Amino acid sequence: MTERQHEQQHLHETIKTITLEEQVLTKQKALLEQTLQSGVKELTENKINTGNEEAFYESVLVYQEYEKELQLKYRNAEMIDKRLHTLTTMQNSPYFARIDFTEGPEDKETLYLGIASLRDTKEEPVIVDWRAPIANLYYEGELGTTFYETDQERFEVELLLKRQFKVQNGELISMVDTSEIINDEFLLDILDEASSSKMKNIVSTIQKSQNEIIRDTAHKNVLIEGIAGSGKTSALLQRVAFLLYHHRKWLKDDQVLLFSPNHLFSDYIAMVLPSLGESEVPTRTFKTFLHELLPQYQLVEEDDAEDAFLVGKIDPVEQVKNGLTIIQELPRYIRSITAVGPLFRDLKIKGKTYITKKQLRTWYQETNELLPLYQRTQLLQTKLLKKLAGLERDEMKEKWLQEAAEEKMTEIFESDPNREYTEAKERALRKQVRQAIAKRKFRSMRRGIEAFQFINQPKQYLHFLQTITEKICATHELTADQWTTHLERLKQQFRERALYSEDILLLFLLTKQLYPVYVEQKARFIFIDEMQDFPPAQVALLKQLYPDAHITLCGDLNQKVFGNDTIVSELDHLFIDQEVKRYQLTTSYRSTEEITTFANGLLSQEENVQLTARNGEKPMILTRQPAQQINELSRLLAEDVPAHWHTAIICKTTAECREIYQMLSDKEKEMVQLIDSDDTFMKKSTIIIPCFLAKGLEFDRVIGMPITTNFSTDQDRFVLYTLATRAMHQLILISDGISPLLDSLTKDTFTLA
Repeated sequence: MTERQHEQQHLHETIKTITLEEQVLTKQKALLEQTLQSGVKELTENKINTGNEEAFYESVLVYQEYEKELQLKYRNAEMIDKRLHTLTTMQNSPYFARIDFTEGPEDKETLYLGIASLRDTKEEPVIVDWRAPIANLYYEGELGTTFYETDQERFEVELLLKRQFKVQNGELISMVDTSEIINDEFLLDILDEASSSKMKNIVSTIQKSQNEIIRDTAHKNVLIEGIAGSGKTSALLQRVAFLLYHHRKWLKDDQVLLFSPNHLFSDYIAMVLPSLGESEVPTRTFKTFLHELLPQYQLVEEDDAEDAFLVGKIDPVEQVKNGLTIIQELPRYIRSITAVGPLFRDLKIKGKTYITKKQLRTWYQETNELLPLYQRTQLLQTKLLKKLAGLERDEMKEKWLQEAAEEKMTEIFESDPNREYTEAKERALRKQVRQAIAKRKFRSMRRGIEAFQFINQPKQYLHFLQTITEKICATHELTADQWTTHLERLKQQFRERALYSEDILLLFLLTKQLYPVYVEQKARFIFIDEMQDFPPAQVALLKQLYPDAHITLCGDLNQKVFGNDTIVSELDHLFIDQEVKRYQLTTSYRSTEEITTFANGLLSQEENVQLTARNGEKPMILTRQPAQQINELSRLLAEDVPAHWHTAIICKTTAECREIYQMLSDKEKEMVQLIDSDDTFMKKSTIIIPCFLAKGLEFDRVIGMPITTNFSTDQDRFVLYTLATRAMHQLILISDGISPLLDSLTKDTFTLA
């Protein structure tokens, strides 16, 4: 039997083991579901015995015990579902590598590596999880004497074999032995595969530089910088999966926060973690996160997101608010108002004032002056709730309420003529009715007090911004008129209860200092992708909400190209007295060497970029007059391209995308999907998309159009660079031939037709 035949046989036996475990778990799941259904029914029928105190407490204990058993069974059912999902994923490709080694004088051991562990009926390991410490022999060890480490120990081994597999649909496609981390031919074969509407995991091709990032548990804060196509997002997601595995005894999925720039990108990366056998950790945008913090305000949709990307300009006031200057002023402001207290509101019902803001300030100042402001307002809240109870008692004596109570008493007795009557019962009932009416009247006030609405948050925020006007204008390129105009607009936005994201962020941080704010999620690990889209203020908010959380930031190495180096330049202020471990990924894996060389010609400075050895066609520039360009696009769409290729027609603006889409024939529109907002998901293999939404995505073939004088500025270099680096295998630009950026390119980096 040849080595290949042996491996094919082992593969089939492994798949049988997976199938056997699936069958066992499926039976267990069916039995557990039956138990749960009957258990829920019994729980609902299990009544609390209110006969006497002893019987009451005994029945409550029985009920709680039964409830705990059901919860345990629910957790078991969830674990079975998760494992079945993992096994289904493993069926097509159970493992991707094999290592042979000896540890001391013991016999040779053979281990196969996959996305999750697998044991046979004798509890012997069949597959080892790629995240296990011993799996590092595959990713970083070289043949000969080497080692692997656990949290407690280091083990010396003799590594005898590293074999890599490509398995599809349960069949062995290829295998290769290597002494290095990943054989070049194997890597290039994987990279040559077609793209997908969903990002794929890279677990079988993790490079040494990526592996170091993924398995770093020594550093609390990590910064991943990488050029376009360097696998930084993939490394970030593998790091999420690794840490969930490494800390599996205590880390839950809902303790992980994963941020992405928009919903389109979130959908693109959604399947990476499930493909690794992990539960899907929902990605979220920072806008949705902010809305959860202050749901009473609508988030104003920013119409200038595309414009900012295209021209590289940012509103100066917005830039100040997204920086750290205003946040750093908050502690001083809070100290300045702590003695007198915040700005209060009169407590009113239907225009009648019951407690004045002057009285509120007096009661606030009677609280312990040594306490911080938010604790003093909490004490004031307690006092107000007591005062409210007194107001309700006083109201019960009012003539209108007594008359309303008598009407209610009449209704009660008329609707229930057989009600047992005694003077004592009637007196108690009348009191209950009066209390209910009084509470109903003051219900809105009670809710307002419980929500700390006796503090005028909008007015307080505006007051804060007014107090820092002079400093802001002196330290930033702003005039007093600009700042005043902005504050007037902000007043109107408060009236409309709709704010920009930077104002919601700052308002929340101010509110957090005014009274206790409960944040439901307890994040232990935070991951931020495309950090160049994240202002420093947003990271500062996360640091304040989750001071003990581990944070991983990921973004593009070409900060000057991307026009935003604010997070990197503010690291010392964001992570005070904390080390940030910085990693750089400088090898491009996405595109062919020809496409990467072409794209690098657009950079405005020398960059340390290493290329993969994967070759293909040179980028093609098709010079066509505007009237001919749509016909050229139609010709390209009709071309015979490799099966399963994904094509993106990328335009500079959304308006251009819509215009080109409308010019397509009805037949072409059926095969092409227009994506003009980040709420649209990729459903077809050919799409039209504006460049600002294509960031972070990749496609087999990219057609960029129209490339005219609309690409001429330094910022346009960045836009065209982004467009070009989305292409994996083929890049075509349709141009009228007069873009100065194309004229500046080295002629031997592209084909002109």
